[in-house]
Amino acid sequence: MTTCPHCQSLKIVKNGFTSYGKQNYRCRVCKRQAVERMPATTFEREELLKKLLLERVSLRAIARILRVSLHWVVQRAKQCWQSVSTELPIGKLDTPELHLYCLEADEMWTFVGAKDCPEWLWLAVERRTGLVVGFHLGGRDQEGALGLWLSISKKLRKKALVFTDGLAAYANVFERGQHQPEGKPQTIKIERLNNTIRQRCARLVRKTLSFSKVWENHYLAIKYFLVDYNLSRLAKKPSLF
Repeated sequence: MTTCPHCQSLKIVKNGFTSYGKQNYRCRVCKRQAVERMPATTFEREELLKKLLLERVSLRAIARILRVSLHWVVQRAKQCWQSVSTELPIGKLDTPELHLYCLEADEMWTFVGAKDCPEWLWLAVERRTGLVVGFHLGGRDQEGALGLWLSISKKLRKKALVFTDGLAAYANVFERGQHQPEGKPQTIKIERLNNTIRQRCARLVRKTLSFSKVWENHYLAIKYFLVDYNLSRLAKKPSLF
């Protein structure tokens, strides 16, 4: 910074650093303080932000790493979250050649704003490929189970055999003959996915300060992770079991 942005004076001096590590300046004429404006956003910074949003790092930590303001991070994060597909990528999973899909479903406790405001994350994963084929945010009730069922594509629902725990809400929603409430021995894939998500998403950790304050951000951040998770699975060879 060579001039004061308020009075254009050349008499400016360094005056410590901001909480984000930026150099702070003070004008000797108007006595006001200012921080040198960040140049146009670089491609490298945008790409690094996209990667950091997929790791167990809070938004404030991302701001410190990139040496930018929290407002900048929140605005760019929303753009990244909203840029992904509205539907989960499942590749050629719903091809007519397969006559039966073994799905595993489970629900995970999360919260938005405060721990007394629970939001249950309902997930359904295809056992052979490990792809997430449906997810829903809602209460741990019949309405939440219905939201999960409807989030799965119609082609998969018609040919799905769903393994779950003993929660009664599943039996009230899933088609008779398709629902298999056999518990953890038959839900290993989904239980492992739950662990992966908690390890990768800071806002889903049970005792965290990085929780979501806004429901929309909570939903978009989870969807952003699940879309990337499926894309990474599709880039690999499908599992044989």
